[in-house]
Amino acid sequence: MLLSHCRRGTGINKEAEPAKELKDLNTVFDDYERLEKSGKYAELAGMIIEVNKDLESAQLFVEAATLYHLSEKKDSAIIMLHKAVDRGMANPTILKKFPGLEKVKTKQMQELTLRLDSLRQVLHKISNFSLETRAMDQFWPYFKQAKANPDSARTFLKAYILEGPPEIKDYYAIRYYNLDNMYGQMINGAPEYYTYLMAHLNNDSLVGLKNKAAAAMKTFKGLYPDAVFPKVYIVPGLLNSGGTASEMGLFIGGDMYGRSAEMPIHELNEWQKGAIMNAKDLPQLILHELMHFQQNYSDREHENTVLFKVIEEGVCDFLSELSSGEAIESEQLQYLDSGTKLDTVLQELKRDLYSEDLSLWMYNGGSIEDRPADLGYALGYLITKSYYLNCADKKQCLANLLNTNDMKSILKGSDYSRILEEEMDL
Repeated sequence: MLLSHCRRGTGINKEAEPAKELKDLNTVFDDYERLEKSGKYAELAGMIIEVNKDLESAQLFVEAATLYHLSEKKDSAIIMLHKAVDRGMANPTILKKFPGLEKVKTKQMQELTLRLDSLRQVLHKISNFSLETRAMDQFWPYFKQAKANPDSARTFLKAYILEGPPEIKDYYAIRYYNLDNMYGQMINGAPEYYTYLMAHLNNDSLVGLKNKAAAAMKTFKGLYPDAVFPKVYIVPGLLNSGGTASEMGLFIGGDMYGRSAEMPIHELNEWQKGAIMNAKDLPQLILHELMHFQQNYSDREHENTVLFKVIEEGVCDFLSELSSGEAIESEQLQYLDSGTKLDTVLQELKRDLYSEDLSLWMYNGGSIEDRPADLGYALGYLITKSYYLNCADKKQCLANLLNTNDMKSILKGSDYSRILEEEMDL
């Protein structure tokens, strides 16, 4: 009903609040660690299903499937994966994350396998790639009403999530979490910036960028025949993330690509002022996130460590460079170009290699002062690039970069293997 009102230009009726519920996902996340540590996986899965009742996020169905799998409730896990596919889950290799599930001999498992095989055939085609802007396009009528009626703003934002396209429901589960976060940034924090963005980012400006990204994907397909090409969804984010890979596809925060001479900056913090990019930077970011979608690592020993995360992100930057033919340039790489600084940073990486504390290496924009933020990305790029260049069998090494079960082997094969030694003489 709301969208039909929008099409007729009559505005959104703020009295017609949707009957469905939109849960605050933090209520689940607050209990997540406690229940996980106590092994109450099935109980936690039930909580996720409850908060997902009206949202119907594919990502949350996958999460529930993971928890049922951990609790040995394989049939329930299979049902959740079917629901995830129904709502747009587009990862044909999802069963790699559920060891042993493929051995279940039931009709539902057979049907799931067939559905994933069909997905694989579709996603192997570059033609499946598209830039989907409908979430961004549908956002603006709700945003304008929320901005004009701040006391009722959460009602309009809630309607947008529940009545918007399937991808925005997944993005709510991945990034928004609750209406307060949306209100705090979009309506209370930077409403003038979002108003500016409404006119700045449009479909016409994205056509050339899509073609450029598609050309690079064609190159990557030649290098890696097993490549898959998911949809790329442009969504209104919270000015904190340029891109995110999910089981549905790739999310690009359109709000992070508004840089121009006319961009209003008075509502932005210092990190946002520096981090917002020009729309022409989108193809490189799309390629980075595309590489995340290819990754299927089974190194469970290191999966939460600095070693794992640095290589995981570095692979994406290096392979986007390899595919596009455009060299990665960044403040971080310029900083590490100094031999003295690189030596110091490598010493620190050696110390933190198996730590789960990422605060010195990633996601630290605005919280680190003595060096560029996110140095882990640049280190990962240097490590993975040198590993690839050192390889005789490039095809096999590219497969290793995306599918290894031992992250240490990537570091060991690079020019930086010395940080694995007991005594490092730099």
